[in-house]
Amino acid sequence: MKGLREYQQFNAKKFFQDKTLLALKAEPWSEYKEGKIAKELGTTYKCVIASDNSTYKSGIKDLNAGEQINVKVNKPAKSFKKMTPVTLINPTATIYGQYQSELSVKADDIEFQ
Repeated sequence: MKGLREYQQFNAKKFFQDKTLLALKAEPWSEYKEGKIAKELGTTYKCVIASDNSTYKSGIKDLNAGEQINVKVNKPAKSFKKMTPVTLINPTATIYGQYQSELSVKADDIEFQ
């Protein structure tokens, strides 16, 4: 079947509400054409889930703790210290991958605490 992803919705705000994210580094977010950078789109922040207090059906605590997440923000990079806690402003996400276990995350902005 094709086009199934069009009917799949992911509640990013709910997913991130009970998690502590720490920023590791920032890199340019670029659009590529023919293997070359065509346009700078913003910043990709590499983050890690430090703690996960979400309640899952499996009952497993800290299920996604330690997982890394790349957050794309359509703004220039901000200065921060490594392992600084962050808050995502208006995050959106899409599930992808063969096993639907990957997450593509974008946010309007990122705030450092």
